[in-house]
Amino acid sequence: MRLPFGVHPLAAIGLSDKLAAYGARVHRSIVLDKLAACRTVYSVEEMGIEVRVHSLFARAAVIVTTLVLCATLTIAALINAAAGVATDERVAANHELLAATIAYLPNSATLNARLAEAELGEDDRDISNIETLARRAVNVSPWDYRQRLLLATVYEAGGDRAAAEQSLLQALSLAPNYPEVHWRLANLLLREGKLAKSVVEFKAAASSNPRLLPGTLDLLWRVSAANLAPVKAVTPSDPKSQVLLAEFLLKQSRVPDAITVFGGIDRKALVSLPESTAFIDSLVSQNYVDEARGLWIGVVSGAYAQPGHPLPLIWNGSFESDSSKSLVQFDWAIARNEYAVPGIDDSTAHTGSRSLRIDFTGLDTTRLDGQIKQSVVLRPGARYRLEFYARTERLETPEGPRGVVSEGSSMEIVRSDPIPGGTAGWRSMAIDFTAPATARAVVIAIKRVPRFSYDNPTSGTIWLDDFVLTEQAK
Repeated sequence: MRLPFGVHPLAAIGLSDKLAAYGARVHRSIVLDKLAACRTVYSVEEMGIEVRVHSLFARAAVIVTTLVLCATLTIAALINAAAGVATDERVAANHELLAATIAYLPNSATLNARLAEAELGEDDRDISNIETLARRAVNVSPWDYRQRLLLATVYEAGGDRAAAEQSLLQALSLAPNYPEVHWRLANLLLREGKLAKSVVEFKAAASSNPRLLPGTLDLLWRVSAANLAPVKAVTPSDPKSQVLLAEFLLKQSRVPDAITVFGGIDRKALVSLPESTAFIDSLVSQNYVDEARGLWIGVVSGAYAQPGHPLPLIWNGSFESDSSKSLVQFDWAIARNEYAVPGIDDSTAHTGSRSLRIDFTGLDTTRLDGQIKQSVVLRPGARYRLEFYARTERLETPEGPRGVVSEGSSMEIVRSDPIPGGTAGWRSMAIDFTAPATARAVVIAIKRVPRFSYDNPTSGTIWLDDFVLTEQAK
């Protein structure tokens, strides 16, 4: 008997009573039998219908359905877990796991790609099967450039470089800004003997990822038999890349080319690059001291030697310019110790507006050795005169500081007379010397080295200014 929607079970009992009243016992018997067999309870609660099934067969059906559903979900979870492990790039590819998982997920691009990569590394690999896997990965995920990179690898492993190039070009169209794609294409073009085209792709890769540039320069240098043109063409135009090119050429003993590249870089950019310091240090270490100093002065000041107007042999001898914090190779090195505090004084000068001031602290056995110095470049064997001016105020000392010229840091060539004590205005100091025949550079310093293990303290103040070094005619 069908009950209308919303009829309460009690209404069903009332309906059977009405049938009995009219004498329809047969109908009542049928209704009661059906109600007893089905025992279906209908209730309306907030416009919803609750159905309780008490039949043993129905219960069994529900249990079986639930078990099947749970098993299905469990299997799906296990497959997904296996797929997750198989496709995790942090985990080494396992051929057996990949093959077992791909049987359940044949349309997974990642699984096909990982299986292809795994089989590529095997000794008895089947290129045809690997190509099928790679192609399937591309077909499933046509917009993923990585699958086309893989397919290019498979093509080249099979000896079809033309197809590999085409696949890489397709990957490039999908990911034009990815340096990896340019790098892969550049290397393939180079293996195909297409040097000019490879340079374009190498440059694009190095422009996006500067860490690729050193390896690129080395590769092209070897492939082109030390041809300068490809390495210059592949190097991006930014200052840091150009300095790297200059350093590379210096390592290849192409010093003039390295200097030319370095000299063409914007000097304001060079000042802030730590690579600039490294390049100049490399020149000095290879005994290109004169060239290093010329570049150094050009970077820190913008001044370059001109015909008839050579650069001064002592840089910033009047202390009018501020020292560079990073490029210090040929500048004054000024440091303090426990005996003396040197610094720039902008209130007293022999000429200009500034001078070097040294305040002595008055400690016993005063030593000044290496705190004030500058490296200068000379012609070996030439005669020179060093001149400077000194002023003193209440200088009390057993023996005043001297101007000293040394080869290196310790081999003394000549020294001036000591600066007299007391208080005095500016006075000229001068020393003559011959540059060593084996030296390209010397060190000019202000020193006070005690004669004995103990002497009386030095106190007071000295000002120094207008250091000039000139070559003398023989």
